Amino acid sequence: MLFSQVFGILVLLLVVAYFLFARKSLEIKAADFVIATLGVVVGLSIGALISVPLNRIEGPFGQWLPLLVNVFSVAIVTTYAYNQRTAITKSVGKFFDTLVSATIRREFSPTHDGTDIIVDTSVIIDGRILEVVRTGFLSARLILPKFVLEELQNIADSADDLRRSRGRRGLDILSELKKDKNIVIKVVDEDFPSEVDVDSKLLKLARKLKARLMTVDYNLNRVAQIQNITVLNINELNNALRPVVLPGEKLHIKLVQAGKDRTQGVGYLDDGTMVVVEGGSRLIGKEIEASVTRVFQTIAGKMIFAVPAASLEEAPARR
Repeated sequence: MLFSQVFGILVLLLVVAYFLFARKSLEIKAADFVIATLGVVVGLSIGALISVPLNRIEGPFGQWLPLLVNVFSVAIVTTYAYNQRTAITKSVGKFFDTLVSATIRREFSPTHDGTDIIVDTSVIIDGRILEVVRTGFLSARLILPKFVLEELQNIADSADDLRRSRGRRGLDILSELKKDKNIVIKVVDEDFPSEVDVDSKLLKLARKLKARLMTVDYNLNRVAQIQNITVLNINELNNALRPVVLPGEKLHIKLVQAGKDRTQGVGYLDDGTMVVVEGGSRLIGKEIEASVTRVFQTIAGKMIFAVPAASLEEAPARR
């Protein structure tokens, strides 16, 4: 009978406590509730550790002391945590800020050994980067700054037909790159409001991320090299991959236009290398065999000078 009365009183007290808490909970901030809950968990953990030796005591003390220790431990730790909730909240916030910052630094840290590649607007519009990626030779992650994407969008929205088509081509290239599984593209929001032009922002970003810069812009290439930034120039790669042509070799080429000299004819190899044929103006529109006489390396690439092979064969006969 006594047990049932005590049990009924406890149930009534719990119901009253529940309604009081439910009403009061509307005024409790979520952060304060979390801190109080953590205080209870920590207090119970400490109390449980202290209670381990107390459980071995025989008699009533062994039964009640562990319970009292747990109650006081929870009360003390929870009270302290609640009173220091402002300081604890700031400490936890700083901890997570530091953790997030460390993650970002690790993601763009020099541990990548400069393998990340920042792409500029010119190399996207150029389009050859897509073929390079598809070959599988380019395995580094591509970094696409948001300000480059914005510049590309502005070009695509230009009133000028040529600029608009170039911008849309760049957007199409980006779309194809996104679909390619051989490469990872990461868009970064990093910006430098103090810099007016995109080139200066690219240089600053490359120094900050310790990344390489991919471009086909000659001036940006030179400025980056002066600032000790590693540059990957698609034009230089294209020139390096062109076959070596030596004086005396024969080429089959179609002459398509006149050269600077009225006697010259100009044709192009499959890789775009210009071939200037002396005395070829009368052969424009025809496909001929030409013999290489000189090879010049220029900033724009290789330039080959040649003469029609037939003229060399006829020369001894005229003698």
